[in-house]
Amino acid sequence: MRYFLPDPSDLRWLVRSLDLQSFSAAARELDVAVSVVTRGVSRLEAGYGVTLLRRSTHGLSATPEGAELAQEARVLLAQLEDISAALSGQRNRVAGALRLASSQEICEQLVLPHLVQLRARHPALRIELVAEDRVADLVTDGIDVALRTTVGSSESVVARELGSFERRLYASPAYVRQHGEPADPHALSQHQVVTHTAQGPTVTWTFRQAGKPLDVMVRSQLAANTSALVHHALLAGAGIGMLSRPLAAADVAAGRLVEVLAPFASRAKHTMYAVSLPSRRNAARVRAVIDFLQEAAREQWGLAPATSAPAAPRLR
Repeated sequence: MRYFLPDPSDLRWLVRSLDLQSFSAAARELDVAVSVVTRGVSRLEAGYGVTLLRRSTHGLSATPEGAELAQEARVLLAQLEDISAALSGQRNRVAGALRLASSQEICEQLVLPHLVQLRARHPALRIELVAEDRVADLVTDGIDVALRTTVGSSESVVARELGSFERRLYASPAYVRQHGEPADPHALSQHQVVTHTAQGPTVTWTFRQAGKPLDVMVRSQLAANTSALVHHALLAGAGIGMLSRPLAAADVAAGRLVEVLAPFASRAKHTMYAVSLPSRRNAARVRAVIDFLQEAAREQWGLAPATSAPAAPRLR
């Protein structure tokens, strides 16, 4: 029985067409004619005897078979790149494309301010940023490196700790002037509360009172589906909400936000990780970007891993 062996170039056309949701966008990126891309995908569909893509006015989307093939193709294409680099004696050369996933706010505050330095250091590296609050699936979404604050015990990923931080409550000075500051956590029921939609309409916030944990349930009057929107809502005076201290630091220093209920803060630590797949951990571009993220977290936010790690050079 003969098996269909696809051309790696055709697999690349498929993956990039799905990533960009467009044949023409994939063709422009890869500097080929649109017909080259469409014929490549057609060869895959003919070879496997299945439909891989759905075409609509909203762009391209994968069928179940197309999603499965794209997932496997991402892994295969990455392995082929590594083999090519190894055989050409350029295993340690930082080059090629890398997809980096994080929330929009972390991307804007941590990644973008230092991206010029990364590009100057590795001009042959192409970065594709994927900014959204949902936890990206490294395999399905074709992510090389992701920034996360949680790592599931069932996940087969390699995680490097970038550092720990606290989450605190903040409001704008205008809100505090108009509504006052809650005297204790229970008084939050008398205030406007802003939360993330992923938490639902009712949220339990943990505090410390008299040295003991105190859980207080609050109901939000405004919810947003990204942490960046929650942050902007607080700046606009919409109410009181929870932010990571590093993300709020610049606005606190500039007087645009004030911390609320600081004496009752739980002081619980949350850890940020840079995660990658075990199969990608030794790729030069993955190592370079994770090193860069660790440097940026230290420079921008003063974060440092709790475990000992080799000192990284300063960004410059």
